Formats: sequence, C-alpha cells, structure tokens
Amino acid sequence: MRHYTTEPMNGGITFKCVSCEHSVSTLDYDTANGNRRTQAAKAMNQHSAESHIPSSRPASMPFSDGRNRY
Repeated sequence: MRHYTTEPMNGGITFKCVSCEHSVSTLDYDTANGNRRTQAAKAMNQHSAESHIPSSRPASMPFSDGRNRY
C-alpha cells in the first residue's frame, strides 16, 4: 500500500501523505546522495511508519504470563 500520492510541481515532484498534510519535494534533496525521487519516497515511507502505522509490541517484551521473547 502506498502511503503517499505524487504530483508534478515546478520541475520536481511533490509527495503528499494520504493521512495528513505532510509533504516533501524531490527538490528538497541533493543528487549527490542518490536519486531524488528515491530519497523523497524513502522519507515519505519513514514518515508514514513513524506517524501513522501503529507499532507492534517489541520482540523483547515479555508475554503476559511472564515468559520472555527472544
């Protein structure tokens, strides 16, 4: 599932979050660090994971009966 939409904008592409008003543009990134579109997509996926996808219980948390997970 994509967590963003894309739209051409003034020589770049704007990536907009489907769950909030957050957005980034390919023009925000430097080609010295790789493909701008890839960098923007990575930023949007990270934003979605940190802001909109509920985290599950970490594997190191104990079970409810006191046993530990490893």
